[in-house]
Amino acid sequence: MRRPWFPALLAAVLALCALTALGSAPAAAQQSPRSAIFGGGPFYSDGQAVMNTLRASGFTTVILWSIHVHPSGDLYYNDVLIVRDGRYVGDAGWPARLRTLKQAPTSVNRIEVSVGAWAVPDWENIAKLISSQGTGPSSILHRNFQALKTATGADAINNDDESYYQVGPTAAFARMAAGLGYSKFTFAPYTNQSFWASLKNNLGTMVDRVYLQGYAGGAGNNPATWNRALGMTVDPGLWSKHGSGCSAGDSPATVESKMRSWRGSAGITGGFMWLYDDMKKCSAQGTAAAYARAIRNGVS
Repeated sequence: MRRPWFPALLAAVLALCALTALGSAPAAAQQSPRSAIFGGGPFYSDGQAVMNTLRASGFTTVILWSIHVHPSGDLYYNDVLIVRDGRYVGDAGWPARLRTLKQAPTSVNRIEVSVGAWAVPDWENIAKLISSQGTGPSSILHRNFQALKTATGADAINNDDESYYQVGPTAAFARMAAGLGYSKFTFAPYTNQSFWASLKNNLGTMVDRVYLQGYAGGAGNNPATWNRALGMTVDPGLWSKHGSGCSAGDSPATVESKMRSWRGSAGITGGFMWLYDDMKKCSAQGTAAAYARAIRNGVS
């Protein structure tokens, strides 16, 4: 026999459970899947407007591509000198604009600076500078990347090495960067899986993301294979619409389809897009917000 007070007690308990669930729902809703966007010149030269676009885009990570290390140790953002002799010498307004990326309301919670690219000797130059000066506080690499950290507020260094592939100097640089406050070191591989696996084994948990190129030279990459090689789940990326008539590359619709397929075959939980510069030129084929939504829908 049911006690007379039991229905009332049961109703109270159920109501409390419902309130608890509702209270936690907003926090859960704010946990968006990882989505990163690489961008070049517009991230530096397009003023506050591009920062506002990124904040409203849905992308959670902004990757400043690309920092080039010259033989002297000078740091260039693409073709623009921004750090020399341990001092930031770039556009005086850029650091303040970058700081707005994480200011609410925004989807951005992480900034990375990418070092390297195709057909540039950035990592070779880093190795030579380490060989001649080391990575201590007086070295030019230490001083210049400290200045870069102060200027950009970057949370991580992204390694876009596409030519050098030497574990020792790269690991030494990564540990120097960690000491400067770049808390993580990420990869952007397209080939040479054995190098990246060796570097990951060397650096361990310092590496928390791998942005696997799934376009151009990396078009045949299988995220599941890289997952096994690196011992972690990679975040594959695609190239937005670009080229003559914006006819090459992926649309938001094909990005969503490919991400969904990789989620099924490789268990991916995030992805990235290359390249904001092309999205700007081909905005009629897909905005930054449309591509971020495509990744979110594909991996959710």
